[in-house]
Formats: sequence, C-alpha cells, structure tokens
Amino acid sequence: MNSYIADKPRAITTGDEVIGAFLSDPTLFQSYKHTLSPELFQELDWLYKLMQEVEEEEGLTFKGIVHRCDTDRIKQLHDLKGTFFNENRVPNLIRTLKKEHLGTNLNKLARNTIYQLNEDEDPDETLRSLQQSVLSLHTSESESLIDPDREVDEWAEYMLEVSKDPSKAYGLMTGLPSLDGITKGWFRQDFSVVGARTSMGKTAFMLEVAIRLHQAGYKVAIFSLEMIKRQLFNRMMSNLMQVSYELFRTGRLAYNHYDTMMRRKNEIKGIYVDDTRGISADYIADSMRRIKRTQGLDFVVVDYIQDVQEKGEQNDNGGSSLARVCRKLRAAAQESDCHVMGLSQVTRAVEDRPDKRPRVSDLAGSTGIETSADVIALLYRDDYYDPDTAKQGIIEINFAKQRNGKLGTVELKYDRDCQRMYELHR
Repeated sequence: MNSYIADKPRAITTGDEVIGAFLSDPTLFQSYKHTLSPELFQELDWLYKLMQEVEEEEGLTFKGIVHRCDTDRIKQLHDLKGTFFNENRVPNLIRTLKKEHLGTNLNKLARNTIYQLNEDEDPDETLRSLQQSVLSLHTSESESLIDPDREVDEWAEYMLEVSKDPSKAYGLMTGLPSLDGITKGWFRQDFSVVGARTSMGKTAFMLEVAIRLHQAGYKVAIFSLEMIKRQLFNRMMSNLMQVSYELFRTGRLAYNHYDTMMRRKNEIKGIYVDDTRGISADYIADSMRRIKRTQGLDFVVVDYIQDVQEKGEQNDNGGSSLARVCRKLRAAAQESDCHVMGLSQVTRAVEDRPDKRPRVSDLAGSTGIETSADVIALLYRDDYYDPDTAKQGIIEINFAKQRNGKLGTVELKYDRDCQRMYELHR
C-alpha cells in the first residue's frame, strides 16, 4: 500500500473525486461498480478493492471502510470524501477516468513498441505482440468488469428463447442426421480434432463438413498445410458434381462435365482457402481475426495440426510445441467466435494391434491434443485393411471425447471415387 503523506498534498485527480463520491454516498457505488475496475484508480486501487470487499460482505458504508483501514489512512479517507460535492458530475468523471486510463495504456504501449523495434526485434513478433496488447484494451465507453448478476439474467433469457425455439441450442449443423445427432452441431468457440491413419478419409470428411456448412450459409476457412488449393478445389468439385475425382482432375471426363464445372464453380467461391506452407498458430489466429472482421467467420479447418510451426522453448519435449499449437487454436476459436477443427496424424502403433481402430493415445502428440480439444473424433474403415470385408465403403467416426456431449460411433457411406460422404440409408 502507498502511504499517505499529509505534509505533501498532491493535486486532486479524477480518480480521487470518483472515490470521494462513493465514500460520501455509497449508493452511487451500487450504480456504477459494474462499469469500473481497480486498475482505473492507480495508487488508490487498494481502496477500490477494499470497497468491493466491504460491499460484498456487509454492504458499503464509510464506517465499514474506516474500520478496515490503518490509522494513518483515516485522514486520507476524510480528505477524499471532502472532494465530492455533486453527484451529477459522477457519470462525466467516470468517462474522464476511463479516457485517462486508456491514454496512459496507449502511451505505454507505444513506448514499448518503439523500444522493441529499436532493439532489432522481429517485426512480425512485434506486430503480433502489439495486436494482442491492443485487443486487451477497452475503449473508454466499454464496461471493464463482468457483471455476474447481468450475466445470469442474460443466461436465463437465453434459456427462455431455447425453450421456445430448441434449434438455438444447437451448433453448426451439417445436414447429416446421424452426425448432427451425436454432435448437436459443431459449436462456436470449440476446438475439435479429427484423427486417422493416412488415406483413411480425413480430408474427405473435412471437405464434406466444410461444403455442407458453406451450403447452409456459414463462412468457412481452410488452412491447408498438406494440399495446395488446386487439389482441394478438385476434390470439392468432384464431391459437388458426384464424378470420379481421378478422371476429373486428369481431364478425362466427357466435356459436358467441365461445362457443368463452369456453371457450379460459384458454389465454392465463398470458401476461404490458404495453402501457405510452414505457417504458425499465430499466423492462423491473425488471419482468423482479419477474416472475422472483414467477411465473418463460422468454421475453420487446419489440415493438419502437426504441420503447424511453433518456436521451440526450453525443456520442450516431443508434444510440448503441439500442445501450445492446440491451446492457441482453441483460444483463436474463442476470440473469433467460431469452431476450429484440426486434422491430426495417427501413429503407426495402430498397425500392430488386431483391432486397428485408433484411440486417443494414438494421436501424434496425444497429451497436448487431449487436454485442449473439446471434441476428438477418430476415423476408421474396415476396407482399408480388409478388401473382402462386408463393410465396403463404410467409414466409422468414433467420438472418443466430447466435452459437452455423448460418446459413440457414427457410420457413413464413403464414396472414395467422388470424395463424398452421406447417410447409409440413402
């Protein structure tokens, strides 16, 4: 705590007057506390925190504050109380206080940025640091503190809306009944991971979900670290036209199919595809913020997460960097209010077991993934290992983790020829 020195008076600040108003008339604290936070009051932050404690425990009174202060603080409290003279000034004082606090933070941020650039810091890292710092700031018109009472009221209103329209309780629906039935849709601010062995159908599954969500009107973005845009567009159009992917991409279909392609190409134009190699989770998060701000964003795919670059740190082990990638992608989903799906490799350990269905522990870097992911789905096809199986063309989606949902397996028909998935009963 800062000591109050009576023989060295200082100029009365905006914060002094606001605190003085609350000491003189504690009912004003009730009216304005949800818009304020301790850091706004700088050296008097201790006193504002004390007000919060007294208010919570017994109701705010000047007497209650005095009883909890050291003797050498009493004169300071009376001096602060004496600064208050008109409650009509309080709203303007609070606005001024917030503007002063924002100005102080902006000046500090500008000085730090200039210092970093002068110290030959990487400009990209400096920009990311600046973006994160700016996003953590609030305008002087914003409310600094969460109001628990208001949030409970808003939640109750939301539940009433859900009771009238149950569809509002669901996430982004694909239109595949069996898949939507177990997931209840892909929820915003969630991070999911889809894992499988190579050539099992990860990309086909991801594109099926992406295309269906795009057709439903959602904004979809794909960060492809494995395939280039042309390959993804080939797969998307084969899916939409229901034609052989191999024949389509090699130009061996009848010419009228390419006329159809020209008519239907607009159906995939709205899907944002970035095939930049060697990108980081910070790059993906930056791009997501920009897309969200300029176009809107609902669903993001990262193919695949083991290829996302992450700077090494001291004492890193095999999964540490991947764990940081997953945490950053989950944070980006929350920040941009969208769903992020990461595709993941599965280790070769599954090949050594009689039952080759992958488990969560088979994901490459599974510890970091399991901790961060809200949903983990593992893909498996019997005909990948047994060409004579009775389950030809069937892909299993095993939901091994759903933080807010049930576990279980969904089976879909997988037409590898045209890279399409649909319900078995179709």
